[in-house]
Amino acid sequence: MLTELVLAIEILFSFLLQSTVFVGLSIAGTVPDLLIIVTVAAGYHNTRLTGMGTGFFCGLLLDISSGGVLGKYALFYMLIGYACGRYHQYYIRRDWFFPLMLIGISEFVLCTLNYIFGYLIQGDLAFITYMKQIFIPRMVLTVLISLVYYLLLTFLYERIINRNAEDEAYLAPESILPEETE
Repeated sequence: MLTELVLAIEILFSFLLQSTVFVGLSIAGTVPDLLIIVTVAAGYHNTRLTGMGTGFFCGLLLDISSGGVLGKYALFYMLIGYACGRYHQYYIRRDWFFPLMLIGISEFVLCTLNYIFGYLIQGDLAFITYMKQIFIPRMVLTVLISLVYYLLLTFLYERIINRNAEDEAYLAPESILPEETE
């Protein structure tokens, strides 16, 4: 229950930060995607199901705020959350390079899907121009912001969510704990 509450607060805070503060501080007309950082972190730190749920709600917020087709971003973010949740088994507590790589790859996949379903279907074949003006600045800015933002999310996961899991395991009755065999 605490995990879901913390994730909901993270999603809302990241959405508000992305849609208000970072819009005013846009660099090269690009805003970093904080919701992709939250989705990747939720999937990588927890499980595929948590990554999918987080991605769905992040994408749904973007769909509602953009006024476009409802469900497009929800599907994209949900798939990214599922894919990042597959790497949960490789989670190392102090490793920061692999999650940053996942964030960069996820941003590239998201931009590619946006290009395919937003421009290519309409007949716009200017992929190189789209890549120079949108892909690369957005990926670089998101990865640079994620250096700080991902570390903040990791701190929250370690201090709040993991501590709660350890407390629940400590308070569990002995009848449900596995017996030690000698």
